[in-house]
Amino acid sequence: MIVDETNRFRRSSAHIGQSHAAPWIDATTNEMYTFLATVMLMPHLKKNRIRDYWSTDHLIATPIFAELFTRDRFRALLSNLHFRDNQYQTPEDSLYKIRPIIDELKKALWKGRLHFKQYIPSKRNKFGIKLFVLCDCKTGFILDFIVYCGSKTELNYQKDLGVTGSIVTTLLERFLNKGHSLFVDNYYSSPALFEYLHQYKTGACGTVKKNRAGLPTFEEVEGPGGQVFYHTDNLLAFQWKDKHDVTMLSTLHEPIMVPTGKVHFVTKQEKLKPLCVKEYNENR
Repeated sequence: MIVDETNRFRRSSAHIGQSHAAPWIDATTNEMYTFLATVMLMPHLKKNRIRDYWSTDHLIATPIFAELFTRDRFRALLSNLHFRDNQYQTPEDSLYKIRPIIDELKKALWKGRLHFKQYIPSKRNKFGIKLFVLCDCKTGFILDFIVYCGSKTELNYQKDLGVTGSIVTTLLERFLNKGHSLFVDNYYSSPALFEYLHQYKTGACGTVKKNRAGLPTFEEVEGPGGQVFYHTDNLLAFQWKDKHDVTMLSTLHEPIMVPTGKVHFVTKQEKLKPLCVKEYNENR
């Protein structure tokens, strides 16, 4: 389309102000691809004038441009570049000259072309590619990730752990039995997963949903700072009343309260919070 319209425009205007120009040679598809790539490259090497990209001055020379085009050929393509036949121009369409490009972009960038794009209504950007990412707590460096592709997602699936647990064990495969600690949110946390990780010398801590299989039924916690916990050989299940109930699961912690460094504005006493909550907030 761009090649056809550019050549059409040049032929239709050949008699207008072109007496000193070099004879026109019709553009080709490959040449147009190279031309557009050259235009995209130019902002990365900013110069005062277009002709400076073809300068032979050794202080500012960028030979790549001369290797792609002569200066005159580039300027000829630039001055004749067209996307639509002018004879069909409609005054009510302000974007007439680039309307075909806009229409093609709409088709090409339709979100339905990507079958594994996810709709997550709770996010600000509701459509996107869903990733499961394992990061280093101290540096933030990405250690591994999985792209969610629905039923085709590559997982080492373990029936006892379900999909979310299998996501965690797949990401951690190279890091088990090395004494690492994992911090996760309630999408992944479960007693079954944390027990599994403990067997492979990997501690875990995270918020947890109260209805996860294997959790005890928590007693009602009254008042800010209230707490209740349940303990097995390896697992700590802890519920603490902050502004809302905070439910934690950990194989790393004891039910210890630690200072927050803040003072209650009424009682003037130092505020405390569970150690597992403090370290979870620091490392998530």
